[in-house]
Amino acid sequence: MCMDSILSPNYLGATGSLNLNPPRSAATSGRKSSAVSFGGLGLGLAFCASVGSSTSVMGSTKDNSKPKIVNGEYGYVLEDVPHLTDYLPHLPTYPNPLQDNPAYSVVKQYFVHVDDTVPQKIVVHKDSPRGIHFRRAGPRQKVYFESDEVRAGIVTCGGLCPGLNTVIRELVCGLYHMYGVKKVLGIDGGYRGFYARNTIPLTPKVVNDIHKRGGTVLGTSRGGHDTVKIVDSIQDRGINQVYVIGGDGTQKGVSVIFEEVRRRGLKVAVVGIPKTIDNDIPVIDKSFGFDTAVEEAQRAINAAHVEAESIENGIGLVKLMGRYSGFIAMYATLASRDVDCCLIPESPFYLEGEGGLFEFIEKRLKESGHMVIVIAEGAAQELLSESVHSMTKQDASGNKLLPDVGLWLSQKIKDYFSMRKKMPINLKYIDPTYMIRAVPSNASDNVYCTLLAQSAVHGAMAGYTGFTSGLVNGRQTYIPFYRITEKQNKVVITDRMWARLLSSTNQPSFLSAKDVMEEKKEDAIKVKKEGGPTSQMLEDGNTGSEVLSIKEVSCK
Repeated sequence: MCMDSILSPNYLGATGSLNLNPPRSAATSGRKSSAVSFGGLGLGLAFCASVGSSTSVMGSTKDNSKPKIVNGEYGYVLEDVPHLTDYLPHLPTYPNPLQDNPAYSVVKQYFVHVDDTVPQKIVVHKDSPRGIHFRRAGPRQKVYFESDEVRAGIVTCGGLCPGLNTVIRELVCGLYHMYGVKKVLGIDGGYRGFYARNTIPLTPKVVNDIHKRGGTVLGTSRGGHDTVKIVDSIQDRGINQVYVIGGDGTQKGVSVIFEEVRRRGLKVAVVGIPKTIDNDIPVIDKSFGFDTAVEEAQRAINAAHVEAESIENGIGLVKLMGRYSGFIAMYATLASRDVDCCLIPESPFYLEGEGGLFEFIEKRLKESGHMVIVIAEGAAQELLSESVHSMTKQDASGNKLLPDVGLWLSQKIKDYFSMRKKMPINLKYIDPTYMIRAVPSNASDNVYCTLLAQSAVHGAMAGYTGFTSGLVNGRQTYIPFYRITEKQNKVVITDRMWARLLSSTNQPSFLSAKDVMEEKKEDAIKVKKEGGPTSQMLEDGNTGSEVLSIKEVSCK
């Protein structure tokens, strides 16, 4: 195929983006890859679509269910998001109403360039490949929905999180003020609300001050996901834009909804907005509500510190959220500077023996007369052998019901010092879990929620679907669902941030030399799979494990 035909407008969508539905006369079969112009503008990069693991750009037939991977020079990889034209190739386009919006008249460039992408990793070596990129979020020159045509639905699922109401408000206001969309429905009570037919008409007036309240005005629930019923309801109500706000389980659910919508060939944009107070969603910089949670956790830590230092051998124990990831505990500890020991799921520890937790507690009490311990709810679950039967139980979302590690550790500490050491202690246990997640979002999270919501609206109006709106390296992006749901984000204990915490608390790592080596090997394998240098987080050339001050301990 000649380059003239490759660059033909037949391969470019109305937005100038890559058209994955070329005319059959131009189709080429039997090739492993075909070069195409990505947008035909700007950077003028040549890309190859990997047929083996992605949508075939030039083939006469293609599997829309496969990831859209676009390869370029020097190791460039774009993990693109689906578009309505992937399965509805003849959709009309319309001028973006933003070009007549007075609020945008001062903006130098209204619309995001079709070639704009955001790299997943920004710390590289001189010989590193360019790596994985995501499509940059923002308004496009052409849209695939007329304002009067749009009937949007918004639903919140899973547990509470600061900022939910802010996201709802900004979705409604963004649709209304930026694109002139007047028909917006709130789905009451999570996924169940779709087929229970509970709806709430949403207007800017209705949502005007909801960001000042905690929780969600739409209500929420766990479970209740019935794909066929949900999509049937979407069809019956005439909803053509679906915005789902929720955590990793919810994003898995919305991914299935998108697949069913695509299977039925519906002109429905399905968009996810990631929500988790634990900050355990991968790829994105952070999830909304996390900053508020860390800030609110300071109240509990401050109270524990006051209680501990006001009495002889006082111990303040605070349990924070973090089922599988200890980000809240780690960042709250770093922010407080009053914490003596932080325990998270990613860092195993033991109680008795040389280098164990009890030894450290005794040492710190003799030195300072008091101490504060922060523990994440998912820490030390392997030590709760007497409660192992409860590990098999699950909530409606499929999450394991964990025993209360705070109560367990409190009792273990009391028993140890009363029965073995004859050392009087005064322990106060504080569990602020539900107080932290029920508060309104702070200023930082409010701004972040606004960006997430507006980016989601821009993407849906531009015809993108099957994506999550998220922040990557400080830039708003559109991320395919499979990248959000493939794994959980966790604290890397051989990373510089955990080393900062250890130097702040002066606690032992509770790791043996063998543990460190195993962790280092796992990190090296992970980095090798993902590409990029093995010292991504460090600027001095050392790997994460080399900057840790590791004390070799033995469990006796």
